[in-house]
Amino acid sequence: MKRMLDLALLVAVLVGAIWTYQIKHEAEMLSKKRTSLQAQIAAQKRKILLLEADWAIETAPGRLEILANRYSDQLGLAPLESTQISTVEELPAMRQERDDSLDTANATSSGSSLGGSRTSGIDSILTGGISGLIEREQSQ
Repeated sequence: MKRMLDLALLVAVLVGAIWTYQIKHEAEMLSKKRTSLQAQIAAQKRKILLLEADWAIETAPGRLEILANRYSDQLGLAPLESTQISTVEELPAMRQERDDSLDTANATSSGSSLGGSRTSGIDSILTGGISGLIEREQSQ
């Protein structure tokens, strides 16, 4: 009986030692993987900083001005004149299309599948809403 107990304890110790070794090995592998990933992250951060610096150099106003002057004939570039700037009042008004068949269809329907834009009292065609255009396309 004593030998069986000794044998069982010996097996338990061996299983525990093997299990401990496996856990240690996995922890070391994960640590190496973590170190590798941290090195890759650091390299990518350095690359991003380098690319940002390169972008800053490429888009510097002085450099862009030199390039614009050099290639102005090929690109057809011209300086902006004050007469090219428009005010809000100079912009054309929004088109206001009314379709009587759509208005009567909206008046007779109890609401569309899109939520019924007429139920809110706002005409989606006059206000430029897209739901009026969708309704018109569906009705055609």
